[in-house]
Amino acid sequence: VAAAGVKADAITDVIISHAHWDHVDGADLFPKATIWIQRAEYEYYTGEAWHARTTHGGVDADDMLALLQINTEGRLRFVEGDDREVMPGIRCYTGGKHTHESQFCSVKTAEGTAVFTSDNVYLYENFDKHAPIAQTVDGEAGRASNLKAQDRAKSLASDPRLIVPGHDPAVFNRFERVADA
Repeated sequence: VAAAGVKADAITDVIISHAHWDHVDGADLFPKATIWIQRAEYEYYTGEAWHARTTHGGVDADDMLALLQINTEGRLRFVEGDDREVMPGIRCYTGGKHTHESQFCSVKTAEGTAVFTSDNVYLYENFDKHAPIAQTVDGEAGRASNLKAQDRAKSLASDPRLIVPGHDPAVFNRFERVADA
């Protein structure tokens, strides 16, 4: 955010899509921000996910401890399920079982409704081929849930050009650069 000319303490809200380290790590770097996460995601990864070795892959204990600290500071807010408006013009939707209760968001913009899929869609190729992402929980049911979430993301966007997948470097070519780096 510094490269875009914004100070970390000016950020008012951060929406966490899911508890994997590459999406939640650093939430504590925004000292005044309200942090939003699905209640079921938070409760699972600060609780029973740690009762077995195979139920918390990609989730770092230190990140969950940071969210716990943010919660004790009164800055954590829970998204209570599917299709919830967390701020005016910003809605969160339960995703396609990438993690226990991952989410994605739609945002009303001047150009229409944009959808930020996070890891519910890794790449534009997932849409093009109608292929589930590589990692879902719950086996075949998780993959089917992921395809359903992809279809939903497409239906929510005003224009397919306003869909932003979670890990596709092509976004740097499809959207105007706002700052160097």
